[in-house]
Amino acid sequence: MDVFMMIRRQKLTLFIDAKESSTVVELKKMIEGIIKVPANNIRLIVDSTKQPMDDDNQTLADCGLSGAAAKAYSPTLLYLCYRKTGNEHEWEPIDVAELNAVFKME
Repeated sequence: MDVFMMIRRQKLTLFIDAKESSTVVELKKMIEGIIKVPANNIRLIVDSTKQPMDDDNQTLADCGLSGAAAKAYSPTLLYLCYRKTGNEHEWEPIDVAELNAVFKME
C-alpha cells in the first residue's frame, strides 16, 4: 500500500509517495534526487512521534508509517534535517516555516 508523505524543511515542502515496504534509505535516495543532498546527510523525523528514522534498513511500515493512515488527502508529516557541516554525529534541529493558510492540513 502507498504511504503519502509531506516532507518539510524551512520553506521546502515535498510531497512523496512510496510503498510501505520501501526502506528508509530508498526514501532518502528519492529525496536526494530532488534536492541534490547526499542521502547520508539526510535525517527524517516523524512528526507524530518526533522519532528520527535513523535505521536505513527499516521499512516505512517498521517506522510506523502506513498507507491506511497516510492518504494522499492527508499525508504523514516528516521533517527533513541535514547533517551539520564537519560533524558526522550532529544534526541540525527541526526548522520549518509556517505553512500558508492555503496549504494547511486540517
